[in-house]
Amino acid sequence: MASSPIPATMKAWTYSRPGPHRKILELKKVPTPPLPTGSQLLFKVAFAGIDPSNTNVMKILPSLLVRKNAIPGNEFSGTIMARGPDAPSHFKVGCKVLCVTPSNVILRGRGPFCEYICLDSKTCAIALVPEGLTMEEASCIGQCGMMAMLIHKHGKLHQGNGYRILVNGASGGCGSMFVQAAVALGAKEVVGVCSAPNAEFVLGLGASKIIDYRANAPLHEYLAKEYQTRPFDFVLDTIGAQVLYTKSPGYLKEEGAFLNIGSYAHGMLWTLLYAMLNMFRPWWLGGTPRKFVIFSPQPEKECMVRLMNLVREGKIKVHIEKVFAFEELCDALDLGDTKRVRGKMVLTVGGD
Repeated sequence: MASSPIPATMKAWTYSRPGPHRKILELKKVPTPPLPTGSQLLFKVAFAGIDPSNTNVMKILPSLLVRKNAIPGNEFSGTIMARGPDAPSHFKVGCKVLCVTPSNVILRGRGPFCEYICLDSKTCAIALVPEGLTMEEASCIGQCGMMAMLIHKHGKLHQGNGYRILVNGASGGCGSMFVQAAVALGAKEVVGVCSAPNAEFVLGLGASKIIDYRANAPLHEYLAKEYQTRPFDFVLDTIGAQVLYTKSPGYLKEEGAFLNIGSYAHGMLWTLLYAMLNMFRPWWLGGTPRKFVIFSPQPEKECMVRLMNLVREGKIKVHIEKVFAFEELCDALDLGDTKRVRGKMVLTVGGD
């Protein structure tokens, strides 16, 4: 069932080979997705969230896996324009929703940096936009908000845990969401690592204290000095600092856990290598005697439900650094690659 007529073509940012976004992205007209079947939904995209992973995917995908006119992106807000006969009944035509796509959609180049997108409701994490949340906010709260829920799940941070937690990269998209979630779910103390200009922002999220990584470099030495006698229960690294893990016995409890969601500076291959070494190399072969956790961030509907509940309760909010026009995508990706974004960025596609 469809609402208003759907145009035959749409504007989309596309690429047909791997590489840096400035060299491969093109804004062009492409065919609009066909009407949905089965449990699919067709959306008109209002806004799309911008994430550092967007450029990573375009750089690392092998040429053979990049389809012609692949479309990047992984989260958005929009309006349901048509629904397949088996789509959930509460997702009606005209509903305003937010959506996070699974990795197979991202790798196949069927992302939301376009005017219309058709997705299977069974594999995506979709929610009705809660009252009080703007469509801009809805477009960029899902990915990092659900990541915060997944970190709690994979890090085994149960509700009311009373833990002392360190967050490296506390002012970024995922870091800022996790700080709020950790406080909401019962952490005793959350210490955020960020730059001095972002200190007030991170404290405003609920952090107990901030550490300026520039004024206290090298960070791992400062942490060992300050927290050796009162180590953390859990460390989240959103940046990808290998030395922070290898030196973690100086400030992380023996039974504690170190969870990384950042990409290491030397690229994806080094990220995978470090992850394997950190998880499987025993201490007697030079490994670090602390639990290392890494996971594939697949969207989970249960995590989306938990996130939306916290949003409705006012316990999690998203900070938008900047909203870009649709034609300014490359500028937005440039800024994202600096890893100096406070909160999230948003791309205007169709708007409200």
